[in-house]
Amino acid sequence: MFPCLSDLNKLGGLVAVSKELDHSDPGIRTVAAWVLGKASQNNPIVQQQIMDLRVLSRLVQMVNSNSLEEANKALYAVSALIRNNLASQELFYAEAGGWMLQDILNNTSVDIKLRRKAVLLLADLVGFQLENADQDELPFFNDMNLLKSVVDLTASTDLDIQEKALVAIKSLLQLRTTDARVFKDFCALGDALNKMRNLLHDLMEDEYKRDYAIDVESLRVEVEHIFERKLVKQ
Repeated sequence: MFPCLSDLNKLGGLVAVSKELDHSDPGIRTVAAWVLGKASQNNPIVQQQIMDLRVLSRLVQMVNSNSLEEANKALYAVSALIRNNLASQELFYAEAGGWMLQDILNNTSVDIKLRRKAVLLLADLVGFQLENADQDELPFFNDMNLLKSVVDLTASTDLDIQEKALVAIKSLLQLRTTDARVFKDFCALGDALNKMRNLLHDLMEDEYKRDYAIDVESLRVEVEHIFERKLVKQ
């Protein structure tokens, strides 16, 4: 659909677009972030080209914008830049990107779309950690407040964010260094999963939500089993 995006660097376009991240007009900054995200999505070469322009810190700052559209597009760009890219992720953490995610997840007043993107990115980061088991697991993934913020998302009335939270919890539980007792005692994961089960069973009575609720319930049961096994081991 956008055949020229991968050729932006050859044309000097990436440099030009990256400069627009500092434009005074939030609309222009938003479009610039979107273009960088679109160009780098699933493209390691472009990811590196953009990272060489040292724009990640600026994009992380933009996620805190008062403009919801700018914040969402900035987080989209950040996600695209660091997905499946160890070097980019290391810089992301160095720029306090992990704590940025935690702030978003902790704040119930934050736009729901931004919270969806944040928990999805967290799940991707944990998944990448699991796929690269030879790498030391980051202490960030063991932060008690982070874990609780993700577990608390299971109480959301938004089914999509509930599902994304379950995906993140499933991966977090599979890390070697996470403590199941923290999930149990500090995060009250057992209670959260029970409440979620009741909610999902109620939703199954709605013919328009039944299929999705059944899928989420299947994931919830899987998370519950992983949680119980980890508790026994520890």
